[in-house]
Amino acid sequence: MKALPSILMSVAMATVLMLCGLSSQGAIPEKGLTVVTTAIPHWRVRLATMARNGYIAVLPAATIQAWRQPGDITLLSDGHTLHLSTVQIVSLRRNFKSAAMAAPAMSPWWLYLRTGDALPGRPALSKRGKLLFFSAVFGAIHIPWNQVAVLSRQRAIKTGNGSIHDHLRFRNGDNLVGTMLQFSPQKVLWKSTLGTISIPLARIAEIRLAPTLPPPIPRGPQIRITCRDGTVLTATQIVWHGARLRLQPVAMEAVTSGVDDVSTIDILGGQLIWLTALTPKHYEQIPYTGEAWPLEKDKNCIGQPLRADGRVFHHGLGLQVAAKLSYTLAGRYSHLTFIPAMDHSARPWGTATIRVLADGRQLFISKLLKPGAALHPVNLNIAGVRRLEFEVDGGTRFGVRGRVDLLDAALLK
Repeated sequence: MKALPSILMSVAMATVLMLCGLSSQGAIPEKGLTVVTTAIPHWRVRLATMARNGYIAVLPAATIQAWRQPGDITLLSDGHTLHLSTVQIVSLRRNFKSAAMAAPAMSPWWLYLRTGDALPGRPALSKRGKLLFFSAVFGAIHIPWNQVAVLSRQRAIKTGNGSIHDHLRFRNGDNLVGTMLQFSPQKVLWKSTLGTISIPLARIAEIRLAPTLPPPIPRGPQIRITCRDGTVLTATQIVWHGARLRLQPVAMEAVTSGVDDVSTIDILGGQLIWLTALTPKHYEQIPYTGEAWPLEKDKNCIGQPLRADGRVFHHGLGLQVAAKLSYTLAGRYSHLTFIPAMDHSARPWGTATIRVLADGRQLFISKLLKPGAALHPVNLNIAGVRRLEFEVDGGTRFGVRGRVDLLDAALLK
């Protein structure tokens, strides 16, 4: 795990210093760009390294002076200027208390891409194999139809479609299988066993397109932007200057937006990987009664936010006791870090212990976990480990409220 002394010094000083007293700096020219900084701490920055207390290092209040990927990000935190590569950043979360933010506008349609990205907005013209889509954040953008997975009036949709046909769902619940021939803001030309028919767009709730091409696999780290209106967009490049940023998405042309539209930025493929980004090799949960409980990502096992010790966590896994979970790592990571806890919803009876095994050898076993107990992060050396396993035992409570969280579970390269 790479050491970042200057960063750790900044993290330690962050507990006693504030940025609010800093004066604004002038514009700094960089490769033709005018970079504007501000004295207001806008971002909480999580770093791909460990602080001395065992937690993932955090800069609680920072401003972004410049960011160019591929390249470096320049941060101002506690009077220190830090120059970091993109892979040394895990996430940037907007501190909305630092500025007045307008409520995001509602949108009638959601566009889902094969990359997993989602954009609310309004579909318009279809021309030369591309859909013209109006986004409240990015404005008018052209998206290749072969990158479009679903066009829906619903914000949440079921993922996956192995059909070789297109599927259309009407607003009254009826479904129609066939092929979409043409699209316009007024109607859709659809071919099915009923023949070729014209369907008003006002009657359509969802259009799910059959897969044509697999999503591209970009090289290097990716930048996932989440906006206040729910937009999620994955990009390979970013140029941030002043109050604007420019992105090169994976599946479409370059777009620009205002910084104030962005709520969270996550770095994918950097030095720290959230465990939720990996697909488990095996998962099983043996219920005492009824059906087995699922493994939940970034939620507890009953689908609620991860809460422990009076805090809400944005990353982690939710499990029920009597569960086993394993991952194939192929020796690619150096450390595992996580916070074992009973979820707040496990009160008052939930108890559990957690074991971690590396290639069949026990690395860690927790004390008996109870709801409301103080949290203590775990940092384990897993260099060379090929198979990582978690075993969750509920003790003598027969699974009663055995809701366990692996908070901020992550792997470091």
